[in-house]
Amino acid sequence: MARVWVLTSGKTGDDKQSLRLAAALGVPFEEKKIVFNDRARAWRIILGPSIASADRARSSHLDEPWPDLVISTGWRQVPIVRWIKRRSGGRTRLVQMNRPPGPKYFDLILSPPQYGVPIRDNVIRLDWPLQLPHSAEALEQARSEWKDRLDRFPHPWTVVLLGGESDPFGLDREAMRILFARALERSRSCGGSLLISTSRRTPRPALDVVREAAIEAEDRVFLYEWRPEASENPYAALLSGGDEFVITPDSISMLVEVARLGRPIAIAPHVRHRSLSKRLRNTLKRFLHGRLDRRQPAARAFISDLASLLGLKNVRNLESVSRQMIEHGWAADFPEFAGGRDRPLPDDDFDRVVERVRAFLDD
Repeated sequence: MARVWVLTSGKTGDDKQSLRLAAALGVPFEEKKIVFNDRARAWRIILGPSIASADRARSSHLDEPWPDLVISTGWRQVPIVRWIKRRSGGRTRLVQMNRPPGPKYFDLILSPPQYGVPIRDNVIRLDWPLQLPHSAEALEQARSEWKDRLDRFPHPWTVVLLGGESDPFGLDREAMRILFARALERSRSCGGSLLISTSRRTPRPALDVVREAAIEAEDRVFLYEWRPEASENPYAALLSGGDEFVITPDSISMLVEVARLGRPIAIAPHVRHRSLSKRLRNTLKRFLHGRLDRRQPAARAFISDLASLLGLKNVRNLESVSRQMIEHGWAADFPEFAGGRDRPLPDDDFDRVVERVRAFLDD
């Protein structure tokens, strides 16, 4: 029987994609939870496999027998999965999602459009991330658990899902003030309620604005402030009960999940970083990585790989996802809404991805 490991990092959007793919392969798999130490960010510039960025005492045990396949999502696990492959004598196959530094080290890369991974033989460029929405049972359970706290807010619910800082976008005080005021006006004009959920990336200044405005608005406003130590999160309950959603454009996983549930979506206005240093840095990144819509010459591919290993990953093209969703009618620019139960987002990539990955287990 083939051995499959899934390395998870605690980032919900990333982990859900990896676990979904592993579950579809039709073989048992082990989830290996990795807790990172303070060297996680620095270690990606070291050229080579390593487990030094993992907190070994708090992470799942990694030892023989080594797996036939490792599935992982996100750059922090990259040194670790490469270390696993080295320890296995090169036998372990590596499937990595998103935009790992050093693409040549992986057997297969699954990359959604916003990551701008150049065309290569070992790259599948996805139309959308592989997130699967919560099951109907999970949504119903969450709705039941939060019933006493949320049922006092009359429908329709306008749910605002806030991301935050994600290059090249930011979320400053003024942008948050305008977004809150317009969303509140929308909910009141419909005779409903405004329910807001922040996330791990929501910056403190934007959160302060929301908190102050919610207090002033008094009734018909619910605010959930994300905290890493919180034992409960109303996200699934909001998905279950939300009548329409306003989502910041940096939150690709939330956009895709809500669209696959078939709910009307409005995409909040983009706010670009105004810092000159960040704009210059992003210009340099785009130059180093070159054109992404064609196969790169060997020299250009080498420069792109080296830039990624040094921490100069290409700028995510978050606008491409928003633009696609709007063009196909799955979302609209706020304050307009589009999409709904008659137009759920398709999941066309998944079957071909599963087939390609399953082939590694048959080798």
